[in-house]
Amino acid sequence: MKVENGIFEVEAADGTVLAGTPLEFRVDDFVFPIAATIDGRTATFAPQFDIERAQYRPIALPFEDQALWRTPYEREVAAFTRLKDTIAVGAAVGTTVGGIGGGIVGCVLGGIAGATIVAATIVGMFGPFIPAAAVGCLGGIIAVGALGALAGQLFVTAPIAIAAVVQYFTTVNSPFHGN
Repeated sequence: MKVENGIFEVEAADGTVLAGTPLEFRVDDFVFPIAATIDGRTATFAPQFDIERAQYRPIALPFEDQALWRTPYEREVAAFTRLKDTIAVGAAVGTTVGGIGGGIVGCVLGGIAGATIVAATIVGMFGPFIPAAAVGCLGGIIAVGALGALAGQLFVTAPIAIAAVVQYFTTVNSPFHGN
């Protein structure tokens, strides 16, 4: 683990960066730093929530300075359209990734369970293992695939929706400078 250029990084033994995140957090239009202390394999983070350390970085729609909004209503419509489109894409990605991931896990677990049940009841007969594993796989997909889709909604769609709502309200509540 190390902190470099305001980014906390987790490294593999060979020095390859496995993950990293900026050491800052946002409150409205202000970004505050997060102090990180690393001691061996432990990292301690302390938010620096004071106005002296804050940086003003407003959130806005991309190309907002080039937008042709003539009225606050046009700006609100554009912001709402972006909000609904962002949430729709997040929902599609969350459901797809979660459903496929859940289906794969369900297939593996169901196949193992199906083959184990057959192996426990019919010892010495090799024929039923493959069909039992296939049936178990289908049952696992049905059972766990839906849970994967739900997990995708919770862990992918929800954070995207929260960020989209924050961006929407920041855009519609900022001072209007029409063209």
